[in-house]
Amino acid sequence: MPRRDFPAERDAEHPARLLSRLGLSPRKKLGQNFLHDRNIARKIVSLALSMGPPFLEIGPGLGALTDLLAEEGQKTVAVEVDRGFAAYLRGRYEGSSVEVVEADFLGLPDAVWKDRFPDGGTVVGNLPYSVSSPILLRLMELRRIFPRAALMLQKEVVDRLCAPPGGKTYGILSVYLAVLSGIREEFTVRGSCFTPSPDVDSAVVTVRFRSGISDETFHRLQAVVRAAFAQRRKTLRNAPVPFLPGGTQTWCGLLAEAGIDPSSRAETVPPDRYLALAGLACAAMRPGPP
Repeated sequence: MPRRDFPAERDAEHPARLLSRLGLSPRKKLGQNFLHDRNIARKIVSLALSMGPPFLEIGPGLGALTDLLAEEGQKTVAVEVDRGFAAYLRGRYEGSSVEVVEADFLGLPDAVWKDRFPDGGTVVGNLPYSVSSPILLRLMELRRIFPRAALMLQKEVVDRLCAPPGGKTYGILSVYLAVLSGIREEFTVRGSCFTPSPDVDSAVVTVRFRSGISDETFHRLQAVVRAAFAQRRKTLRNAPVPFLPGGTQTWCGLLAEAGIDPSSRAETVPPDRYLALAGLACAAMRPGPP
């Protein structure tokens, strides 16, 4: 697909003026804050390009990142839930390397992505706070189709995702991502880079999912980690474990076998111990021979 020329930074229309011209307005419910700093946009797209095409863009909005991907002639599927923005984007990228899909990313089945990305791809996007956790969980499920991602999220979310054990910010998503991937915070983005300007900063992360962790292991990891963090103020021996035959007694035995002190709290356990616990839980939950 040939490159398409889009407005240079000095000529790009400011989001406020573009919204006014289109008769559109940001929807707070969707967390719509539009990146107008082209330098930041280029840094994000440069990270994505280094990870390799083709690309899935989640929530393109007014196309700050999409313009740059189209300029490069890179095959991109841009998923936009807002009907007004999707219509604008379809017209803007007609005849380019960008396909615009009007849909809720979270509502699309695996088959859609397997069909469009048979050889895998890279995810890029500015994820709204309200749905960042569900989107990240969905990307974990799709990690074989999309093993790489360059994402912008609110800074406080990034702090939680990258948190080491031992603090209040370390939690369920911290464990999942540490086990499944290598995640790295790349740079901070000030609120003043967006329209409308949010009261908080954002940050960009890159995620590279590891191969070799089965869906069964991931599902068991989810079960044991959710149980561990269900009552953060209590010790692990008090975790609710209805999914385990033998209940608390089996749970405490598995904790000890995984090298985890049952009297410790969830936030003190490193990711590799949770992975070991998930493996033991897999064995404990499989039905025995008839």
